[in-house]
Amino acid sequence: MSRLMRSAGLVVVAGLATLATLATLAGCGAAPAGSPGTAKPAAASSTQASGTPAPPAAQLDSMSRACAQPGSYLTAVRTGKHGSYDRVVFQFSGGLPAVRAERVTTVYSDPKGTPVPLAGKSRVHVVFRGASAFCPQPAHRTWTGPSVLRPNYPQLLMIRTAGDFEGYLSFGIGLTARGGYHVSTLTGPDRVVIDFSHPRSSMATIA
Repeated sequence: MSRLMRSAGLVVVAGLATLATLATLAGCGAAPAGSPGTAKPAAASSTQASGTPAPPAAQLDSMSRACAQPGSYLTAVRTGKHGSYDRVVFQFSGGLPAVRAERVTTVYSDPKGTPVPLAGKSRVHVVFRGASAFCPQPAHRTWTGPSVLRPNYPQLLMIRTAGDFEGYLSFGIGLTARGGYHVSTLTGPDRVVIDFSHPRSSMATIA
């Protein structure tokens, strides 16, 4: 009888030990995929990897001035042909300069005073006051484009540099014929835009 009781006691003890082992394994096991315990660390890691958003283009433009010195500095000259007009765009860094565009019989270089050769039968002299295409310190050109542009559009034939002297930056523009033009400004980046209306066929011979 005592032998049977001892055997029964051993079976009970072994059963309890097995249950304890299973409970321990269940508590230490990894949580299943997709459970809340694994989703949170993944989300935190993804946030850190994304980094800080890049600043907008307008902010980048303001941070990268063409010249550290105060003033308006030319950075680009672009042309474009449209349905009823041709366009030239002068882009600046550091703010918009004052601009004057007037029709003349001859464009003269500044400061030499020699005539600036231009294609076409009509000419416009464009002068930017308080502007330059050269940064004094550190010394470098802010616009490295050619001194002569020849788009050869219906109205806009040629753009030629006329001077960059003592805060006056000037250009001569050669046109096919006498016609209307309009000057406007844009920001972000700073631009001076001049649109030249296409000449009528009957006006092609008018100077």
